Amino acid sequence: MLLKNILSKQTLTTLTAIALVAMTAISVNAQVKVVDTTDIMKEFDENSFRDASPVRKIKDSSSLFQHLIGVKAGYSLNDVSFSQAIDHKALTSAKNFGIYYIYYHSLWNSIPLFGIETGLQYTEKGYKSMKYTEPDTVKNRKATTGKERYQCIEIPFVSQFRVDFWKMRILANAGAFGSYTTSTSFTSVVPDSISTTYRKFGYGFIVGGGIALIFNPVEIHFEVNYKYSLNNLFDQKAFYTDTWVSTHPTQLVFSVGLFYRIGKPYGSRKSYGKKTKRAPAIELAPAKK
Repeated sequence: MLLKNILSKQTLTTLTAIALVAMTAISVNAQVKVVDTTDIMKEFDENSFRDASPVRKIKDSSSLFQHLIGVKAGYSLNDVSFSQAIDHKALTSAKNFGIYYIYYHSLWNSIPLFGIETGLQYTEKGYKSMKYTEPDTVKNRKATTGKERYQCIEIPFVSQFRVDFWKMRILANAGAFGSYTTSTSFTSVVPDSISTTYRKFGYGFIVGGGIALIFNPVEIHFEVNYKYSLNNLFDQKAFYTDTWVSTHPTQLVFSVGLFYRIGKPYGSRKSYGKKTKRAPAIELAPAKK
């Protein structure tokens, strides 16, 4: 009888504990509401970001990408760098003109400082050769001067750095060129043993700079460029039998160019500077019960 009473008390205690746990769970569940995530995601529909203004580091996107085509004409001071003491003088020429293409681009769509220039140019190079006659004294001797000219077709490939401000542009050029001599005009001052050894193909580097005046869509470029040929104009053994003579042509060109911007600037947007329309408000559906 005593054992029966003890078991009855334990059973009652266990049932009471179970009932308390069940009531607590029901109470907590009644306070927790199930959230319908479908309605929340509607708030972040892609249309709700239409009125977000883009990040614009540069307001005028036309300064990022440009295509220019134009012509140049110039006046040059030509010479030849001799490795030995060869009497000569510089020669000037106005036969410098060509057609050019310029592509201005940016770095990371935000730094408009770079460009590439190439084209096809006709140019005249040369130097003045000097031959002295008797008496062979520095004070009294007289010289016979000959104008040694040769005409070339050149293809430049120049990296053009630029800085735009107001309606102007500062230019800095650095690049290379290749040339082909189409014709020559050597005088009798230079013997045939030398003049017949000229090299038709040439190459070298270009450095220079200038300034541009911008009148959209037209631009006027004023430039000064220095060209140095890495090839020899004549055979190195043509002057002396026992000594090599290097002959590297040089050219200082003062040019004026007229360029026209073709097409629309890449990357331009009609919406720049204009207010965009707001997307219609999205009504959220009531939460499901």
